Amino acid sequence: MNHASLPTAIVSLLVPFALATGCTAKDDERGDDGPGEGGLTNVNVGDDGDESGSTGGGTTDGGADDAGDDGNDDAVDTGADDGDPAAPPVNFDVGTIPDAGDVNVCGAPAPVSCDANSDDPWHALGLNCPDGPQVDGAYSGDPQSLYVHSGNLGTYMPAPFPPQEGEKFVIMSSGIAQEMTQGGLYASTAMPGNDPENNLPAPIVVNSVSATEDCAGNPGLVGTGDCSNTIEAQWTQGDGAYDWAEMRLSVEVPAGTFGFSYNLAMFSTEYPSYYQTSFNDMYIAWLESEQWTGNVSFDEMGNPISLNAGFLDYKDAPNSYDCPAPCAAPELAGTAMEGHAGTKWLTTTAGVTPGETIEVVFAVFDLSDNILDTVVLLDNWLWECEGGPPVTIPG
Repeated sequence: MNHASLPTAIVSLLVPFALATGCTAKDDERGDDGPGEGGLTNVNVGDDGDESGSTGGGTTDGGADDAGDDGNDDAVDTGADDGDPAAPPVNFDVGTIPDAGDVNVCGAPAPVSCDANSDDPWHALGLNCPDGPQVDGAYSGDPQSLYVHSGNLGTYMPAPFPPQEGEKFVIMSSGIAQEMTQGGLYASTAMPGNDPENNLPAPIVVNSVSATEDCAGNPGLVGTGDCSNTIEAQWTQGDGAYDWAEMRLSVEVPAGTFGFSYNLAMFSTEYPSYYQTSFNDMYIAWLESEQWTGNVSFDEMGNPISLNAGFLDYKDAPNSYDCPAPCAAPELAGTAMEGHAGTKWLTTTAGVTPGETIEVVFAVFDLSDNILDTVVLLDNWLWECEGGPPVTIPG
């Protein structure tokens, strides 16, 4: 990760200080439980080697770089002898290191888990917990299209779909979400009155910003369409959106925070019968920000997370394109996707600007008709210390 460095003058003091005391400060970019020796607390000065973005359900207290004065300014005596009046003690107090107000210091809020006794979908994502990151969130769609699931999904071991944060995660579907938990069920439900067809809810638009550039290469294109150029080609294969379901959040980016991440997995009953056809059900994660207006979750080939795109790792039936018989995915056992297909857990990260207000829309829908359900799992929203263009990777 691109961690911020401490001011040169402070670093020059900290090195001899650490040598003199024999103490080390724990490097933890998400925050620590309390101050360490010598008043060194939660200052992000290096990489801890963990870039997974998953909290594993742990609850932490404190901010990512809560480097403020804890009221206990430990003095380190560097004199040759405590009785030597000519060698007075020298105090090294890092409490004056700027917190999130310094653009070079990470201020990403630490995650807080609170879904153990809650079926609130935002709690399941790791949001709106007491003392944790807060957002203005809303759900739009049939009530049955959203479900909060507890524990592992399916019966295969080792479990391929455990919660990525806390004890629960969100299931959102173009049909009945809870059906995803029923092994062997054929998930295909038309949800009445939820068909935007050719007019996707604002601010989502399907047009690409350019045939040759995206907004990472040309920031001037922000606001002119889908910065990722990933939606249009898949969208135009079909004939409108049906059974729309979305979770939408709006939030001011915390000071000293330069990105966010979250986990997702997508599945579809459309496989294998309608694989590589116009019935290409889709999942879109739309970001509206100063740096990006467009889809942020897409595969390595620049396709959105859809039936026909990449990352479809688990195929539990053969097809004539890329998985001849035998073609099986026992990882889908105990879910409604037995005999169908899905992805592994994926991680999307995207850059944002500290202090701006962003909007994020997680949306799943059927393309061209309102049957044969597509499902997405959502979990583990995290504020991040680093930014950059959106990217989605397995894991």
